[in-house]
Amino acid sequence: MTLKANELRIGNYLNGKQGHVIITEIRENNIVKIHDNTSSFYVGTCLEPIPLTEEWLFDFNSIKIGDEFIFDRFRLKYRSDYEFYYVTCKQTNAYITKVEFVHEWQNVVFALNNQELTLKNNSNN
Repeated sequence: MTLKANELRIGNYLNGKQGHVIITEIRENNIVKIHDNTSSFYVGTCLEPIPLTEEWLFDFNSIKIGDEFIFDRFRLKYRSDYEFYYVTCKQTNAYITKVEFVHEWQNVVFALNNQELTLKNNSNN
């Protein structure tokens, strides 16, 4: 997947050459500044999205009930045939969107709740 600057936000988690990184600055020409727990630096196109997994959902404080995850007012159900999660409203079960990657889930929660997802531990970064 080719990442574009307009799909990213400051604070998004991505995979870099040395592991997970956090975006700290975005520029129009797709050059982003990232932080990898030891330093901050600029990169070009060497970033890859992180697949959204159960481990990431647990680390973002989601609760698993049966085969679904609950976070705030959202319900996420994995579709193995498409390899992404359907996101629905917990109350009405209305379809909201699909998410495949960590940064997409971060962006959905921010867009709909004006809330940053925070990790409950540091196992992924």
